[in-house]
Amino acid sequence: MVKPKTKPTFELVEDSEMAELDEHGITSEGAIPSYEGVKSGEQLETYIEDIADTVRVGLDQSISILTPWFFNNMPNVYYQTTPRQEKVRHLSAIITGHVFETKQTVELWDRDRSKVTYIGPGSDSRILVEMAEKLKLFPFKMGSLYFSRDKLLYLSTFFCDDHKDIDQSNKRVTEKIAAARALMIEEFPNDVKIINHFLKCLDNDLVIYATAKRLQLIFRMFYYMNFHEGAHTVVEPIENSSRARLTIGMKNVQPSSVMETIFHLLNRYNFTIRRSFVVNFSHGHDEPILVFNFILEDYEGEKITNDSIPMRKLSKALRTLGWVDVDEYDFFSREPYNISVNAVNFIRSLGTWAHLALGKQNPYIYSTYKIRSTFIKHPDLTQELVALFRVKFDPLETTRGDKNGYKNAYDELHSKVEKVIEEVEKNIFFECLKFIENLLKTNYFLATKTGLAFRLGPGVLDDQHYKQKPFGIFYVVGKNFRFFQVRWKDISRGGLRVVMPRSNADYDYALSGLFDEVYGLSHAQQLKNKDIPEGGSKAVLLLHPGGNRDQAVRGGVNALLDLLVSEDESHEGTTDELISYYDKEEIIYLGPDENMTNELIDWITNQAERRGYDYFNAFMSSKPGAGINHKEYGVTSEGVNVFVHNVLHYLGIDPKKEKFTVKMTGGPDGDVAGNELNILFREYGENARVVAIADGFGAAYDPEGLEWKELLRLYHEGLPINHFSKKFLSSNKEAFVVTADNNDDIRARNELAAKKYADIFIPAGGRPYTVNDNSWKEYLDKDGKPSVKAIIEGANIFFTATAREKLQEHGVLSVKDSSANKTGVICSSYEIIGALVLSPAEFREHKETYVQQVIDILRN
Repeated sequence: MVKPKTKPTFELVEDSEMAELDEHGITSEGAIPSYEGVKSGEQLETYIEDIADTVRVGLDQSISILTPWFFNNMPNVYYQTTPRQEKVRHLSAIITGHVFETKQTVELWDRDRSKVTYIGPGSDSRILVEMAEKLKLFPFKMGSLYFSRDKLLYLSTFFCDDHKDIDQSNKRVTEKIAAARALMIEEFPNDVKIINHFLKCLDNDLVIYATAKRLQLIFRMFYYMNFHEGAHTVVEPIENSSRARLTIGMKNVQPSSVMETIFHLLNRYNFTIRRSFVVNFSHGHDEPILVFNFILEDYEGEKITNDSIPMRKLSKALRTLGWVDVDEYDFFSREPYNISVNAVNFIRSLGTWAHLALGKQNPYIYSTYKIRSTFIKHPDLTQELVALFRVKFDPLETTRGDKNGYKNAYDELHSKVEKVIEEVEKNIFFECLKFIENLLKTNYFLATKTGLAFRLGPGVLDDQHYKQKPFGIFYVVGKNFRFFQVRWKDISRGGLRVVMPRSNADYDYALSGLFDEVYGLSHAQQLKNKDIPEGGSKAVLLLHPGGNRDQAVRGGVNALLDLLVSEDESHEGTTDELISYYDKEEIIYLGPDENMTNELIDWITNQAERRGYDYFNAFMSSKPGAGINHKEYGVTSEGVNVFVHNVLHYLGIDPKKEKFTVKMTGGPDGDVAGNELNILFREYGENARVVAIADGFGAAYDPEGLEWKELLRLYHEGLPINHFSKKFLSSNKEAFVVTADNNDDIRARNELAAKKYADIFIPAGGRPYTVNDNSWKEYLDKDGKPSVKAIIEGANIFFTATAREKLQEHGVLSVKDSSANKTGVICSSYEIIGALVLSPAEFREHKETYVQQVIDILRN
């Protein structure tokens, strides 16, 4: 490495006056030396003076050499955005930190640990990666990176403290904001409200360390990300230069989690950083938006353009990075494999599918760890899976015209897999081959995605475990989520459910049963839809703990739209170029289910319209505006209660005149459970005594009946059952309210529905197959008597078929889910009929009359 100028070097010179030591450390005079006794008095003072003079001379020379070099080589924007006292501190660290001699990075922290600066040799890209690895421990809100003009030094500062409001007393700050505002309004004259909100929420440190022009550039990407999903990149060649500006936008991504990978990608595609700025906008915004800004050069000095192959590959990789998991699969994107980020996510998707499909045989043998380690153990076969997939779907594949190209590649890889010795590993690769063979469509080759989406044919399912085959399967893998949509007819209807485990262990358990859950729910929906034209379907999205629900739902649905519409998310191209082996139009109808909000329901409809889906107004039901919102009108519960009413009469109880007891799963804040509580009180008043409720947050029990005033408060305020005030419990010593946050209370919650007696049990929420082939026995007392007379299944697939049959054999009357809760989907079908023939404005005009007529039909 060429240094700016060699600083004086110092060598330890052997002292000729020092007495020699023997092998035992004894001096020739027979004394044991001590540091205090070797030199003393004038002799020691002389040494100190000599050393001080030598160090002083060295520092003086370093200062005289490095100071002008520093100020001549650091970029102008560094001087414009860095306070004077910090420039002095940085220069001092360079002079005294031996950056050039030892080729080490100096790490400088502020006293309050709010800011860290790294200064190191700039010619070694590995040091940047090491810096990024350290930053993983320090989530930061903003940072900058500068290289000296001669590329000998890099200097990077990151702010790790909390948001700071704008200092209105600082004239320089307010003037800079005013200048930035003028630039933004000139560019976006119709968006003053968005601009004002953006400036109001700025961090004071950001304003201090940025120019007005930089704030404008950041806002440009921030503005775009507000109206688009996924990650985005913009490349702007710089005039009269070979350099280019690269701006990256991402949502709900911590900068420290992706910086190391970004550095790897820049190096991999032969780009070098001249300077960079990153800021994470979270304060005052609905979701965090991350903006990176780089000034790049090509390693070979070539001019950077939008259309250059390295830049196109880099942009696609960076956009992919914004929506993929950061996990052990990243191993494949590094040396020696250097597989693209997109291809690594395809391997990750194969791994998840293999775990779900083969886990039916044994989830422990075919664990996610075993599958991933198999891919690593056989990297050649793993990469050939990617190559086979590309042969089938890459629009630019050179063998596309060869009808036998894919078949020959498939047969060749199949023969290689046959030779794998270990049976488990062989089965994993065979399952991956089966996946590719049954794959009909994918959005893999779109530049902008929010999830990797696949359309699979039913042949991908094992006949042994899935004797009845659905019509079609959609599968999406995204950041912190896995998503399936299964339908049983060409045109089908069913809800979108979000499963939100609270721990990694719960997530692993839910993941292993994810496909079975969506398969079971969709099949139950097919049976339930006997009263409407559409067949049955269901979509289930599993969210990883710590993931953002709204982002995951938007990402999953938007990726699904990639396979339904012609225009891609970025409006930079069309999906028409994608290879498809299913040429018919696919019409997908979604509906509400667990953990879906009105805001998400509206977004799904609006996004479908923005993406050009022909049936956008029918894409999602339960719309709060131009639709019939299930929670608002309680449509599913209206149907459930018809069965409650008739079953009570069948049992010889007149609910209008006699008291009866009810136990439930599902909280007062839930759609079905909450509305059923409201209807029970509306129809029967105090005659309905709800003795037990259990939901995801806790449980409440009172043999005398839970106080209706408090139950209805929770319903109206949308609160779970653990918010039930204990002061409303009766004096019965068995009454309790618990929050399910420890083992004892979780056990009490889990046992409540089975152990406590009631005339009617209404499961109106809960995980699939909660009552299974073994646990049904818990509903019997020691004498074999059931703890309930009748069950109205408000929740889908709460019981296995065997569990239901066994309880019926013990005298329990059971109304199956496909009848008990079918009015929700019937309502959705009527909503969509209205949506197909009326405009949203016309629907709103006639809404109250239309809704009342639909509810009357549902009750009948």
